[in-house]
Amino acid sequence: MILSAHQLLLFFGRGANLEPGAYKSEQNYIGDSRWRSISFVPISPESLPAGMQTLLAFVQQDPLNSLLKTALAHVEFEALHPFKDGNGRIGRMLITLMLWDYRLIRAPHFYVSAAFEDMREEYVERMRQVSARGEWTEWCVFFLSALSEQARRNIDTMSRIFALHAEMKVRFRDELNSRWAMDAVDFMFANPTFRNNRFTASGRIPAHVAMDITRKLRDAGLLVQVAPGAGRRPAMYAFQPLIDIVRK
Repeated sequence: MILSAHQLLLFFGRGANLEPGAYKSEQNYIGDSRWRSISFVPISPESLPAGMQTLLAFVQQDPLNSLLKTALAHVEFEALHPFKDGNGRIGRMLITLMLWDYRLIRAPHFYVSAAFEDMREEYVERMRQVSARGEWTEWCVFFLSALSEQARRNIDTMSRIFALHAEMKVRFRDELNSRWAMDAVDFMFANPTFRNNRFTASGRIPAHVAMDITRKLRDAGLLVQVAPGAGRRPAMYAFQPLIDIVRK
């Protein structure tokens, strides 16, 4: 599963030429490339398979408290640094999957990256001190505090999304004056960016009605065209009120 996720992550864009879907075949390093300094040397490629098996056995079998186990597994995964690129992104994805697997969250939708990015320097330093000084307790306190902060942010974001949904049900009804207004609301919240053919092919709204809805919502300032149509490719739209909440 981890290899498949890595392959999808690096299928295109940054890292596409760095062996997506495969563990590292050469020794990698953690440091500052600008200053040519090395702060940590991860496990060697030859020892990596055994290291990953040990980590996965810990994740799946150890009776430790699930939150503490997630904290320890994350720092160990980043210390193994099993890929040429994408280790941070895969590592953060695994936090969410572990919380889900341990039934600490009901669905794998817990966004964890923002808190760690905001505290990036401390995040890196806390992991470094685990290796340098064995500061496991300090790491766990930092990790769980970051999760708590991120959970608070996520709850606040979801509250604002629910409030927006209630507001938009009234706004769409007034702007569209259509029996399909509520279906349009649900589509926009499920697809905050979309090409118009996807909207017209959604199946619940007739194609000619969907096109008219797109036009009215664009005129009302609720939809923003982010890419014009070209040839057979239809225009792409963004449901801006929802995107503004998610991006904050």
